[in-house]
Amino acid sequence: MAVPYSIINNPQRMLEQLFKRVQTASSPLFLMCVGGTKTSDLVGLSGAGATPEDRRLTPKCDAEALVNGLAGKTSALPVSPEGIVSPVVISAACLKSLSIPIKIVDCGTFSAPTAGEVISVGTPPANCLSEGQAQELKNVEHLFQTGLELGEQFARTHDLVILAECVPAGTTTAFAVLTGLGYDVHRAVSSSMPNFDHQMRWQLASNGLTKAGLMSAVLAGDPAETLKRLENPLKIAAAVGDPMQPFAAGLALAASNRAAVIMGGGSQMLTVYALAQACTARGINQTRDNIGVVTTSWVAFDKNAKVGEISSAVNAPFGCSMLDFSKSMHNGLRAYEEGHVKEGVGAGASIVLAHLMRNLSESELIASIDETYTQMVTGKTMSESSSSF
Repeated sequence: MAVPYSIINNPQRMLEQLFKRVQTASSPLFLMCVGGTKTSDLVGLSGAGATPEDRRLTPKCDAEALVNGLAGKTSALPVSPEGIVSPVVISAACLKSLSIPIKIVDCGTFSAPTAGEVISVGTPPANCLSEGQAQELKNVEHLFQTGLELGEQFARTHDLVILAECVPAGTTTAFAVLTGLGYDVHRAVSSSMPNFDHQMRWQLASNGLTKAGLMSAVLAGDPAETLKRLENPLKIAAAVGDPMQPFAAGLALAASNRAAVIMGGGSQMLTVYALAQACTARGINQTRDNIGVVTTSWVAFDKNAKVGEISSAVNAPFGCSMLDFSKSMHNGLRAYEEGHVKEGVGAGASIVLAHLMRNLSESELIASIDETYTQMVTGKTMSESSSSF
């Protein structure tokens, strides 16, 4: 049986150790961290919604679809500008097989989710990163501190914490934060779109860091020296980041003191890992052990990015799911093989968890995802719908 995951970066064999802990976990928790940024209003940066207005609603819609398991109860399923349905269908299928409790964390959205258990941390969505004042520093520090507190709380009763995200244009804020932390990631960060204007992303980040007065501190390719100059890495998240990043960094750090932590995502969660690492280096917290990042193959091997190189640069344990959606019955899932959407809502991590915790094979996983896609997109069961869409 083909193993539906691949290990890409494995410092001190940490990811293997984490996967063993996943297999024996008895009390897992899935946290979906949602946030918004006005950066997503710009055309050409995000496939997480067909229009700027849609993208502002995508975190709410994804969260409610994940909790409800069907579209149409409180909101519609998000679709990309090309009409490809959100990866929430993938995560929903895998989590259904695992019976993992789900909590939604609203880190700062334009429209708050209302389904399921929602934890609001009480900060607004971010401004466009090009302004250099995406968030107030006090809000970023509040998000980080709240993450620390909740991470410690959740780890008391859960031995595995899975962190997922939904932030439209989050790969662009990820690029900006990684750049601000001193990593040379030009053309390395992935995107939810098949073709992407990397120069546009660089210009936005450069403008934001310059306006914030932080560009002079950035020494590209030397994060250690850059961090010395910055003193407080949360300044970068305040200048050009989004609300999910500091919260997730704090939560992962605190939870990892007791629990295994899997961060579900690619470029965005590698950025969270890098931010957590920078906070650790400045003495804000003590450890980042027991944390791994898991994404999809469509991100990890994106021909228009170098995400594996980012994982090496930030020294993150990093792996990906390896499902071949060309075997799916749905055009909307086969489109992932062509570079559409790629990741979101912890899709890659959910696939790997379903394999590790339930020993589901590739064919079983694809069949389950196909069935869930049919149910969530049409509201029908597989027997009620024989069409491919």
